[in-house]
Amino acid sequence: MYPKTNDMLFMQPVSMEATPENEHRSRISEIEENSLLTELPIRGGRMSRLRLGEELSVYHMTEDGVKYYFTAHVLGYQDDSVPLMRISKPMPEDISKVQRRHYLRVPAQVEIAVQAPDFHFTAMTSDLSGGGLSFTDTLDHSIQMNQQVDGWILLAYKSGNVDHVSFGGEVTRVKEPGTGRNTISVQFTRMVDTERQKVIRYCFERQLDFRNR
Repeated sequence: MYPKTNDMLFMQPVSMEATPENEHRSRISEIEENSLLTELPIRGGRMSRLRLGEELSVYHMTEDGVKYYFTAHVLGYQDDSVPLMRISKPMPEDISKVQRRHYLRVPAQVEIAVQAPDFHFTAMTSDLSGGGLSFTDTLDHSIQMNQQVDGWILLAYKSGNVDHVSFGGEVTRVKEPGTGRNTISVQFTRMVDTERQKVIRYCFERQLDFRNR
């Protein structure tokens, strides 16, 4: 669960737009009781110093493709022979495990647009994950099982940044068809990894909110 010395960390400052260009990479140099010392993070081939107090969305990956996510804050810098950055060390309960092809699903009410050749409408999700979503269709658009749909998801992060994430998916569940209030589940089948990471980041923030209540 915990990263080890020499493990690579992938960091996304929450104050920056969630894009591949803004991802920072840093290797762990030393693990202290309450913090992690890392090499200066690299973005776009150049070292950078993140501001003190910056909140980071961090993950590291095991060899079998399991990702462990947590949040951290920049605590300071140690300018020895090799400059290092100190970030906060997460508690075990604040680390989320995301396996390849298995994604954390959280209750979430976010706006989505859904379209197919026969319809185009907006709705609110009831839950969301990196692998799919569910929503209630109150107007009964005659959505069918296995139907292919496209759309976008409106994600608002705690930092204040907003993303419109596009997706293509397949309808995997239609509950109560013909009642005028259908519960629809959609599995993402066409989504680029950078878009999926935005959804995973949002779900991780939501999970932390639930734990802190």
